[in-house]
Amino acid sequence: MTSERQRVDRESPDGNGDAPATRTIRVLYVDEADPPAALSDGSDVSVSAVSTAAAARDRLATDGDVDCVVSEYDLPETDGLALLEAVRHDHPNLPFVLYTGSGSEAVASEAVGMGATDYLRKADGGDRLRERVGRAVAAASVETDSGVSGDRLRELTNAFPDVAFVIDETGQYLEVLSGPGTADLRTVEQERLVGKHLHDAFPDEQADRFLALIRTTLETGGVETIEYEADTAAGTRWFEGRTAPLGDTIDGRQAVVWVARDVTERRENERRLAESRDALTRLSRINALIHRIVQSLVGSATREEIERTVCEELANSEFYQFAWIGGPWVKDERMHPETVVGVDRGDVERLVEATQAKSPGDNALARVVRESESVVVSDVDRSDALSEREREIMVDIGMSSAVLVPLTYGNTNYGVLGISGACTGAYSDRELTALETLGEIVAFAINAVKNRKLLLSDTAVELEFEVDSPKSGFCRLSSELGARFALEGVVPIREDKLLEYVAVEGASASTVVDRLADYGVLEGSRVVTDDGDECLLELDLAWSGVDRLVKAGTVVKSAVAEDGTVRYVAEASSDVNVRDVVDSFRTIYPDADLVSKQEVDRPVDTDQEFRQTLRRDLTEKQRTALQAAYFAGYYEYPRESTGEEVADSLDISSPTLHQHLRAAQRKLVGTFLDG
Repeated sequence: MTSERQRVDRESPDGNGDAPATRTIRVLYVDEADPPAALSDGSDVSVSAVSTAAAARDRLATDGDVDCVVSEYDLPETDGLALLEAVRHDHPNLPFVLYTGSGSEAVASEAVGMGATDYLRKADGGDRLRERVGRAVAAASVETDSGVSGDRLRELTNAFPDVAFVIDETGQYLEVLSGPGTADLRTVEQERLVGKHLHDAFPDEQADRFLALIRTTLETGGVETIEYEADTAAGTRWFEGRTAPLGDTIDGRQAVVWVARDVTERRENERRLAESRDALTRLSRINALIHRIVQSLVGSATREEIERTVCEELANSEFYQFAWIGGPWVKDERMHPETVVGVDRGDVERLVEATQAKSPGDNALARVVRESESVVVSDVDRSDALSEREREIMVDIGMSSAVLVPLTYGNTNYGVLGISGACTGAYSDRELTALETLGEIVAFAINAVKNRKLLLSDTAVELEFEVDSPKSGFCRLSSELGARFALEGVVPIREDKLLEYVAVEGASASTVVDRLADYGVLEGSRVVTDDGDECLLELDLAWSGVDRLVKAGTVVKSAVAEDGTVRYVAEASSDVNVRDVVDSFRTIYPDADLVSKQEVDRPVDTDQEFRQTLRRDLTEKQRTALQAAYFAGYYEYPRESTGEEVADSLDISSPTLHQHLRAAQRKLVGTFLDG
């Protein structure tokens, strides 16, 4: 077989000559059974069949125009290995494939050792045989043209982790070398590339670029590198191509070795690394933005100033389009944008209205407020969480992504912060955490402003509610037991929990605790004192009127239940939206009555007035004991003086000292907390 028959020439090296012609591979098939149909499927393989080794030898002796021998191992009067030995004696470079249904690993090993080009089981099928025959003939062609032995080519092929090609200066494939792990990286059937050109395997623009690279390699004599994308059996992959001169000419033409390494995973890793770097840079700049916002909030005198500052900073940043803040959720399930920056207020109002028109379970604003969870829409066009009306409005406004963040501090929700992202895919977990932290800080600042107004103002709004409902556990208990319940105080224990201290008259502690547990509102309890019909209980309730009023931003002054009715008295700052407080309270007691709303004076006590109150309440002995203990370092840690040492200095017994101190401390703490 000559290189003239194997190669397809073109009139010009740039691929603008005649269309390539396909050469037919002649196969001599030796087997009593018929050759598989797939072997000769098409015009490029011609099969001649004989049934014995003797007939095969005669055919080869009289007709040397055979490109490959395919033989069964189990032949009449002999076997395929004997035929292989005879063929190698007379035709040392003729490809020989042992294709058998009765072989074994031992036979395969012996066949390869005797010089078989390939070994294949019949169970692998005719398509695989056709592929192996093409590969064997292609290898023999390069061996003939370049002088490289077939054994050496097979060693190189098995050693290569990548796909490699021998390509001449016209862009014609002379050989394909592929390692055992590269089967899925084919752009076309590799063996069929031999004799074809780059323009047969790639689009013209890409093939022209490859041909220019080959010519540069031959001109410089060095190694050239290129990265390119190609469609393969494993999908679209990226390759790094390295070209080097072959060194010898083939049929008068120079050639290169082109090694194609699959670098898809490396590029993907580089892409992820770049995205990670970009994400870290973005997060760092967002954190700096939030830090600047927090600094701007220091000293804000009103809620309106806080909201305006936050929305302006966010809307004017490079990361977000606009921002808005909506007020607290109320009973009629309607939220109104209070502050809007970066977009027309009407656009946000339309979007809020569309969201609130959805069912409670799908209403994102309700979820943010009730569950204190952020809602993220990373891609407006693709999000399944949006109604068509919401999506239509968001696209009309030009929104790509959005997030809703709760403004919650402790037990109180102050509304929602809405932010429109400048691109899709925004709001990574860490960015969302940063924005949620901002939401908490904003809520804290709003709470601080309200408390400051309440503490420093000489007036406040006092609200009195009356509840007469079986839904209230204390309404039922006061009626059924004839008992009286009075709130002594509340202590926050978690962001969403209060401990309530309730004084009980006319019922035992165990009876009250058991009944509250039966009602399903009791999550924890402790009996502080129990004197029969009078006791003090520490209660952790799943929900209560006191808890709801605190969450609405008020200070509960009293709560008393008797004769089946509970009366709550709460104070709020003078600028409070009373409707919001009432609607919030009615979410748990829908029939509650607001029986009184009045402005009350709140005289501000000075430090001097506070001391005068203590002097009036403390006895001389209590004040003396407290002063001596303080100046003697009794309250330091570690103590500088023991109780016994302070008692000795006052010439009283230790129990007497501790009795005076406990009484004085209780009055001191009571004056502070009740003032």
